Amino acid sequence: MTTRRVELEGPLNFRDLGGYVVADSGHRVRWGRLYRSDSLHHLTPADGPRLAELGIRTAVDFRANDELDRLGIGPVGDLSIRHVHCPTTDRIREAAVRDWAEARSAADVYLSMIEFGGPAYAEALRTVADADALPAVFFCVAGKDRTGCFAAMVLGLLGVSDEDVVADYALTQEVVAEIIARRVPLTEEEEEAAREQYGHLPQDLREAQAASMESLLVRMRERWGDWEGYVDALGIGPDIIAGLRTALLEPDAPG
Repeated sequence: MTTRRVELEGPLNFRDLGGYVVADSGHRVRWGRLYRSDSLHHLTPADGPRLAELGIRTAVDFRANDELDRLGIGPVGDLSIRHVHCPTTDRIREAAVRDWAEARSAADVYLSMIEFGGPAYAEALRTVADADALPAVFFCVAGKDRTGCFAAMVLGLLGVSDEDVVADYALTQEVVAEIIARRVPLTEEEEEAAREQYGHLPQDLREAQAASMESLLVRMRERWGDWEGYVDALGIGPDIIAGLRTALLEPDAPG
């Protein structure tokens, strides 16, 4: 497998995280082991055989409980795929939204996401560090924000360069307009509640601009030093990081 974007009938942002080079060793992230996506409730019956072909065993779902209740998991429930729910905003939604009220940029929101959503991200890391869970896919609604933070986290822990982490995030920009256009309609009451909660969010959060991820990486290092420092604060030890690298990196560097 050497294709980054996986074409499906339903999801628009299903991508392989393989192929990126570890900066200090020359190892590469293995293709066909870990994928990122927008919401899998969009899967069509025709997509099921494609996921089976990819060998997907686990789907890590970052959507909130209300999103899961409203949208469901679609055909994932009919496939031999383990659904692992890791809501990054439930229980802390009110605190996070209060924090976002002061946000001036997408990076401000992302820093809040990884701070408040830490336990969910820790569970997701433990899941994908288990080779028996792979191949796996992780997703949220658009596959941009919560998913983008986790992709940056995983690639950073594997030793992938900031440049590649940022480039991977920015690939969502190619499909963000389609994702927004396809948004499931809300009731009038839901629309009003959404405007009240999220209407103040910064404009760049509607896109996937490279500068947003670049800024998050700077702020993450200011707060925790590096991704290892961040996950250490969550109780993720060297054994999980080693498992992640064993599961997701090719065993031999070139040359």
